[in-house]
Amino acid sequence: MIDITIAILSHNHAHTVERAIQSVLSQKLNSTYTLLLFDDASTDGTQEILKKYHELYPNTIQLFLFSQNEGPVVRAKQIYQNSKSKYLTWLDADDYWTYEYKLQKQIDFLEQHPEYVGCFHDAQIVSSINSESTIAQRQSLQKYKYYSQFNHYEPDFYPYHLIQRTIIPTASLVFRNLNFNYFFDSYSLPPYSFSWAFQLYIIRNSKFYYFNECWSVYYDHAEGISKKILSEQFTLNNIRLLHWFKKDTFYKHHKNKIYFTIAREYEILTYKEGKTHPKYGFRMQYYYFKAWLITAWWYILSVVKNTIKLKK
Repeated sequence: MIDITIAILSHNHAHTVERAIQSVLSQKLNSTYTLLLFDDASTDGTQEILKKYHELYPNTIQLFLFSQNEGPVVRAKQIYQNSKSKYLTWLDADDYWTYEYKLQKQIDFLEQHPEYVGCFHDAQIVSSINSESTIAQRQSLQKYKYYSQFNHYEPDFYPYHLIQRTIIPTASLVFRNLNFNYFFDSYSLPPYSFSWAFQLYIIRNSKFYYFNECWSVYYDHAEGISKKILSEQFTLNNIRLLHWFKKDTFYKHHKNKIYFTIAREYEILTYKEGKTHPKYGFRMQYYYFKAWLITAWWYILSVVKNTIKLKK
C-alpha cells in the first residue's frame, strides 16, 4: 500500500488550524496516510485543538507538542525525522486544501512518472490584511488572486526555474521521501525563505511537474512570518541563501543562473521605494557582469567542443 506523511506546523494558529486539519481529513485517498501535527509552543489555545483531533483520530494523527519555541527550520527537521513514508507533503496551519482528490492525483502522477521527484499546483490567495502603512501591508500579496499571476510555471519545472525565485506554494508540493539529512544538518540561515531553500534541495538532479489547477489556499494575513520582517531583510536573506547553494555539488553547474538571480535581488534593493542605493547598485552590476561572463564562457566552450567533434 502506498503511503504518505502529511505534516501541519502551527504556532498560535487557533483561528485557522482546524480548517487546515479538516482539509486534510476530507481527502479521498486510496493510499494510507499519517498526519503529523507539530505545534511550536503555542499559547493561544492551538494545542488544545490539536489534542482534540488526536483523540478523535488516534490511529491517523501523531501529536508533537512543544513548550519552547524553536522556529520552523528546527521543526521541519523533526518532521522529516518522523516521516517514514514513501511521499511527504506539509502545509502551514493557516493554509488549507480545497480539492478532495488533490493528494490522490499527485500520488498517482508520481507513481506513474518516476523521473519526477515531486509535483505541485497553483494556489489561491485570500487576504485579510487591510491596514495601511504597516510592514504587513507592504509585504501583502492581496493584489493577486493566484500564485500563477506573479510566477511563471512550466509543466516540466526544472531546478533552473526554481533558482530564478519562482515561488511554489508550500501547501501544493508532494515529493518523494529521499535522503535530506545533509540539508537539515547544514542549513543554518534565518527561516524567511526556508520553503524555497528546501524545495531547491529537493529538486536537485530532477524536476517537478506542475498541475495547472488551483487546489489550495494561501492565507495572507498580518501574523504570517513574512509579514513581520522588512522586505530588505527578506531580500538579503535570499542573497545569502543563493550564495549557500552556489557551493552545492549540483548547483555549482548553474552559477550563471544563480548570479542572475542575485543581481535581480540587488536590483530590488537598489530601486526600493523609488530611491536609489549606490551600494546595492554596484553589487547588482557586478553580479550581472559575472552571470553574463560565465554564460559567455560556457557558450564558447560548447562551440569549441562541437567543432572538435565535427572535425573528428
